[in-house]
Amino acid sequence: MKSLLLKPFKIWLGLSAWKQIFIALALGIVTGLSLGQRVLIFKPLGNLFINAIHMIVIPVTFTAIICAILSVTDAQQMRRITFKAFLSYLICMALAATIGILVANIINPGQNFHIFNNSLMLHNAYHIHPINLGNVIENIIPRNPFSAFVHDNILQVVVFALILGISIKLAGEKAQPVAKLFRSFSAVVFKLASIVIRFAPYGIFALIAWTFGKFGIAAIFPLLKFVLTVYIACVLQWILVYSLGMWLVGRLNPMIFLKGASAAIMFAFTTSSSAATLPLSMKCAAENLGVSKNIAQFLLPLGSSFNLNGLSIYLSAATIFAANLYGIHLSIPQYFTIVTTIIFTAMGAAAVPGSALVVMGAVMSSVGVPLGAIALIAGVDRFNDMMQTATNVGGD
Repeated sequence: MKSLLLKPFKIWLGLSAWKQIFIALALGIVTGLSLGQRVLIFKPLGNLFINAIHMIVIPVTFTAIICAILSVTDAQQMRRITFKAFLSYLICMALAATIGILVANIINPGQNFHIFNNSLMLHNAYHIHPINLGNVIENIIPRNPFSAFVHDNILQVVVFALILGISIKLAGEKAQPVAKLFRSFSAVVFKLASIVIRFAPYGIFALIAWTFGKFGIAAIFPLLKFVLTVYIACVLQWILVYSLGMWLVGRLNPMIFLKGASAAIMFAFTTSSSAATLPLSMKCAAENLGVSKNIAQFLLPLGSSFNLNGLSIYLSAATIFAANLYGIHLSIPQYFTIVTTIIFTAMGAAAVPGSALVVMGAVMSSVGVPLGAIALIAGVDRFNDMMQTATNVGGD
């Protein structure tokens, strides 16, 4: 009898995170619609989840960026290729984030749907100050790094991590104890992030139940609109950036590329894992597209960590979705901050389980958008993850 009672719990614990989130989302919707205003009792559990996301944003971002820099082994013969690769990564991710912003501003997911009341918004909000381009440039390097940590200045933390990581790398052998310390601390922080992500289904259930209990079935429409925004932006990235880039720069017919890379792209779409797709990606690049095996083995793993175009689109669209939910108008300098923060944080935190959720908090925080909408976004993360992963692999 006892084993029969425990069986559902064993099945639940054996499910992957995305399946748990799907189930939590569905149960949250049913619970909210069934109980109505009585679901207010779940709100504290949801707020705990938001607080946990806040807690890990800074340490995960900081350590992931440093370790990403330390992990780069730039052999002499690969320096020219590496420079070109990173330049293309920066350009493609900036274009992807910009496309995500433009499409999100056209479709406006979340607009006129102020899902959170003022008390929840204030509870989860950062103080929002007027931003101009001059201030962004002047303050990009922290005068006091510790102050950047204390005041959650994500952009300054990212820049400090980049400078510190490069300095450790340049210091060579003498800096190995410091490098080892950061790698060890990164393992601890990643484990902390995985614990928080494992809590995500329960936090999402609580916030989704409260949302549907308070606002009813109308709450689902902004989510569908948001997924549509991400997919349209990814398709435009394929057409405007990948296809034109291959045709104009690489002198390669985009249809030949799609045919040669289709196996890896479809595998990435169904598994939502760039890392799992790597062996197939290298095989397609070398056998179908004529890329040197050595270059494929060097650049494709590098790209899976640093060239995240689909994630850039997802993050920019998610930030505007959240801003629309809260009725926040973003300025041109804030869009510039979003693009800059996405490039650096997405590159640094790529290895973190559930990285999109963590980096999303960093990007939203950089322009003062509250993190309360992350629970809604996480509910449809699997749908978006499939398309963004395929876009990431195609970009690599």
